[in-house]
Amino acid sequence: MGARARGAALVSELIALAIIATVIVLLLSGISTAGAGVVAMREHVAAENYARTQMEAVKAAPYRVNPTAEPYPTIAVPSYLTVTVGVRYWISPTFTTTVPTEETDQGLQEITVVVYSALSPFEPAFQLQSYKGNRP
Repeated sequence: MGARARGAALVSELIALAIIATVIVLLLSGISTAGAGVVAMREHVAAENYARTQMEAVKAAPYRVNPTAEPYPTIAVPSYLTVTVGVRYWISPTFTTTVPTEETDQGLQEITVVVYSALSPFEPAFQLQSYKGNRP
């Protein structure tokens, strides 16, 4: 085999090696992206489950005219999640954050449960909104 033939074989082997390396890098990148997607989806599902459980705890509790003085119950969550419960009050004709008195309470509250994750603490992982009424 001449020097030219050996040089051509070396070049073709280097090209094949570069193609294989590129395919491996793309494959690993895809696996990494898929793993990040699984983590994000798992976080979202956990946040949704805790938000729904928290909302059920609020709905199961007795109606409170002033939940800032006597808050609705909260559930235990893992250390990587934070759950907040917000209440707005129906004072005809709109909702407001002003706490009503016994006389001005219309018996309807808008409850918002927001779950934050340690992975993105400034953006809600899940938010759930519902209403609680004063049932006699």
